[in-house]
Amino acid sequence: MSTMKPKMLVILALTVVVAAGCGKQEDAGAAGGKDVRAEILRVDRVEVPRLVTASGSLEAFRTVMISTRMMGWVKQVHVEAGQTVAQGDPLVSIDDTDLIAKKAQARAGIVEAETVLASAERMVGRFERLYAEKSVSKSQLEEVQTGRDRAAAGLDMAKAALREVNVHLSYVEIKAPVAGLVARRMTDPGDMANPGVPLLQLEQADQVKVVAHVGEKDVSNLVAGDVLTVDVTSLPGAVFETTIARVVPAANPGSRTYDVEA
Repeated sequence: MSTMKPKMLVILALTVVVAAGCGKQEDAGAAGGKDVRAEILRVDRVEVPRLVTASGSLEAFRTVMISTRMMGWVKQVHVEAGQTVAQGDPLVSIDDTDLIAKKAQARAGIVEAETVLASAERMVGRFERLYAEKSVSKSQLEEVQTGRDRAAAGLDMAKAALREVNVHLSYVEIKAPVAGLVARRMTDPGDMANPGVPLLQLEQADQVKVVAHVGEKDVSNLVAGDVLTVDVTSLPGAVFETTIARVVPAANPGSRTYDVEA
């Protein structure tokens, strides 16, 4: 805007001089011309920043939906909505009665498999001595060796079953994956917990992000790294300066605005 005003002044000055000269053609011709004094101005091209103003909201930097990987009854909820938790704090306990019974069965299966394997190993030792004495054939020795290998595989399966039960037991005690605020509680003791169904909503509140909604004509002028001034109108004097983290390229279906995050 500052570059247009000097041009206007120069044009007006020249117009006045020409008009004056036209009114006195005879004098100008007789005098042989007159010197015209004018001020020369330098015009510089400068970039004028464009200000984009938009409304937005403050949101949690990270939101975690807490759910379980095991189906079962909710035995206890250790937190309330609005409570702050640390990473690793207990959140929800799922009933583990069935899993405890399965764990006992898996341990019994291991004991049985170990007994069978010990018997098979003794049998192999006896047949190896008999084979050395040429009292049994090689095929008979190989048969008892195969029985020993099957018993060893049975022990491995029993141990794997116990490990599987222990993994399932680790799912019934749900702990906070991050430190944050319990924003919502969607379950109570006695409810049925299903895999993937949220039980709690946990928000990481040590940082917040600003999500502004920018119109179509302005979003093309914004890129990540641009300086952003945030004025939190609900808090007196809460004005912060940050930079744009990202501009979401897809428009919101209803408002046709674009989300700008910082």
